[in-house]
Parts: sequence; C-alpha cells; structure tokens
Amino acid sequence: MAHTSREANLLGACALAIAERLPPDASDAALVALSTWLAGTTVDGLARVLRLTHSGAVRLADRLERDGLLERRPGSDGRTRALQLTSDGLAAAAGLQSRRFATLEDVLEPLSAGDRTALTPLLEQLLAGLTTDRASARRTCRLCAPDVCGHPARCPVTLAVH
Repeated sequence: MAHTSREANLLGACALAIAERLPPDASDAALVALSTWLAGTTVDGLARVLRLTHSGAVRLADRLERDGLLERRPGSDGRTRALQLTSDGLAAAAGLQSRRFATLEDVLEPLSAGDRTALTPLLEQLLAGLTTDRASARRTCRLCAPDVCGHPARCPVTLAVH
C-alpha cells in the first residue's frame, strides 16, 4: 500500500473536520449563491452549480418557492424563468453566511495573526490549483461571499479561469 505525505494526510483530516462544522445542504448553497453572483439564473444554471439533476433543481426551487424564499420571474429570453430570492430568502442567506463566517473564524482561532497572513497565499494557491474550468469555479464558489474574497480582481478562483 502506497503511503501519502504527512501534509496530504493532515490536509484531508482538516478538510473533513471543517466540512463537518459546515454541513451545507443544497438549499443552503442555493440560497447563498442566489443571494449574490447566481441571482437571476435559471433552474439549469442552479443545477449545474449544485451538481443536481434538472428534476432535482426543479424540486429544490419548488421547495424554496413554497417556503416563500424564492420567486420565479420572466427570464431573459421569454422561454426561461429567472430565480430570484425574496426578502425572506435574502435574510435567510445572510443568516447562513453569518453562521458560516463565525464557524470559519472559530476554525482559524488557534492561528496567530502572522500565521493567518502566511496561510492566505497558500489557500490562494490551493484554490487556483483546484480550479480546472469555469464550471468547477462556480461550484467552488457556491457558498462564497464575493465582496470578501475580492471578486473579481483578487479572487484566486476567478483568476484561475481567466
């Protein structure tokens, strides 16, 4: 059996520990993405970002609409419907982002200010390396706060696909 590096093993454990603290489901990811860069997309656009089937995205949109978080408006070409969050949907997305950032700040708590400064370019390199195309960028950024990452000028994911 081949062994991997200690760094790879530690990264995997860290990724899993963080993921367990941030259990976003498709509804959470849809709300956050639709509150920013994905606002006005179609069901097909939502399906691609969340890696859902078309019917899965339709059911998700139906559920969010039934809960008063989303509304369908006329799309850009007359054949499609644009997905827009309601004021309740925007408030729910803001709450999700707030909880996400609080959790991530807790994860970073053991690091000194200097450690955090040193970590930033390493995270940027990893994100750029993980970004293979525009579709992977959109999936990676589904829970992102574009104003925080510096999109588009400083976002490592955006820069990797341009």
